[in-house]
Amino acid sequence: MLIFYDLETTGLNQYHDKITEMCFIKQKLLEFNDQTFTSLINPEKPIPDIVKRITGITDDMVKDKPTFENISEQLVYFINNNLKENEKVYFIAHNNIGFDKLVLSAHFKRMGIDIKQFNWVFLDTLLIAKKLYPHFKKYNLKSLCQKLGVQTLGAHRAEADTIMLKNLFYRIMQDMTIELKKSLGDIISDLDLIDNYTY
Repeated sequence: MLIFYDLETTGLNQYHDKITEMCFIKQKLLEFNDQTFTSLINPEKPIPDIVKRITGITDDMVKDKPTFENISEQLVYFINNNLKENEKVYFIAHNNIGFDKLVLSAHFKRMGIDIKQFNWVFLDTLLIAKKLYPHFKKYNLKSLCQKLGVQTLGAHRAEADTIMLKNLFYRIMQDMTIELKKSLGDIISDLDLIDNYTY
């Protein structure tokens, strides 16, 4: 199972900052009937002005939205529903290892949920791109999309960024078929190949 996701937050500290918006797009391997879970989230703290300017998300927009605590069990159900026994879930995000995984894990931990209990694997398109395209000068999501001919959408909103991420991932996988000398189907069916390649 593939989960493409993006989190918008009040800042960059995974211990103290809170999610303000999330989007998770779920796909079965080699099937493209996406399911989407997206919501603004009440961070229960003021959103800094600089973050408001970057994301466009204001305190008024989130004040009546669910908190992460309100929505956490629903999110886990969305992710793990209809999995086969021992099936891995591959979480794909841009700067996943350096940020999104840390934030998501910290939020679940506050709810008493240890993500290590699940068969979840985290793949990072930032790290993949840095290894696959060492000559590129910029590796942010929008720059990579522009460089690789992927349509860009309004940045720094969770759903738009997740759609760009998904399209970028499949574009990168086209180049990975050459790098790994395997078909796209072979790679998508065994994403541990990407995990092993990255590290």
